[in-house]
Amino acid sequence: MLVLRRADLETLLAPRDVIDALAEAFRRQAAGRASIPPRSVTPVGDAGMLLVMPAASLPAPGEQQAGGLGAKLVTYYPRNRERGQPTHLATYVLMHHATGKPLALLEASYLTALRTGATSALAARHLARPDSRRVACFGTSVQARQQLRCLAAVFTLERVVVLGRDAERARRFAQAMAEELAVAVDTSHDPRSAVSSADIVTCATTSPTPLFAGADLRAGTHVDAVGSFRPETREVDSETVRRARVVVDAYTAALVEAGDLLIPLGEGAIAREHVVAELAELVAGTRPGRTSPAQVTLFKSVGFALEDLATATLAYNRARERGLGTEVDL
Repeated sequence: MLVLRRADLETLLAPRDVIDALAEAFRRQAAGRASIPPRSVTPVGDAGMLLVMPAASLPAPGEQQAGGLGAKLVTYYPRNRERGQPTHLATYVLMHHATGKPLALLEASYLTALRTGATSALAARHLARPDSRRVACFGTSVQARQQLRCLAAVFTLERVVVLGRDAERARRFAQAMAEELAVAVDTSHDPRSAVSSADIVTCATTSPTPLFAGADLRAGTHVDAVGSFRPETREVDSETVRRARVVVDAYTAALVEAGDLLIPLGEGAIAREHVVAELAELVAGTRPGRTSPAQVTLFKSVGFALEDLATATLAYNRARERGLGTEVDL
């Protein structure tokens, strides 16, 4: 079995390559060649939870190496922040789709952040205006960094405005992202000003309540929201959802876990039909993404196991090609 550490993944995985791998995975799903059951959640008292996310992808007739099988184990312990530890920790087990043989064990916290950013960027290819240049970024975490890295792989960004609860942390994050992306990155404490001048608004926070007023979004804005994954929490308000053409990573997950959608559904602000597509349908071209320049669009993601499988498979194949990773016997 090959063990891939975070440092290996940082070397092996570039945002644009992950975005392309995800596009192929979603095309495979649209063709009926993927099996992704709902993730299971095991509460650990009141301390945290364990999530298990399996996925299988089958090759088309004549394909030799295109299948995949794997599962991610994720823990969420919100009080870890007080201990100076990550709130989310993850490990991925990749197996051979034809035999079930374990192939690799991957550090998956980095993998999760990158695939989440890449999925958002893939959705933005279909939902944001092609000339999008300005981003309002809510959040200063590892996930916010990957959201910006992956958006920069799809769009020619000119300006990013960062909004975070801790002013000093936001300043350091903005400086680091400006150096990495070679774009102007500023900080702000004014959500209204930030979103009203943005082409894309990305939300990657742990906030349980909306980050901005949907009425402040200008026509043509694209919003992605990835931070909330529980029915009782949300990053965007009901007005944002009501105004937007809404796409999700997967119906099965979003309509059970996404408070950003479930709360306005419960209020009667929207109906189920307001969620017009899942990402596989956009990638396959069976449903349209953006349908007019002035349209407000929203991509809501709660995480989808197919994304982990595609990213882990890409990392494993690259590692074998380049001789990276550590071999262990079980």
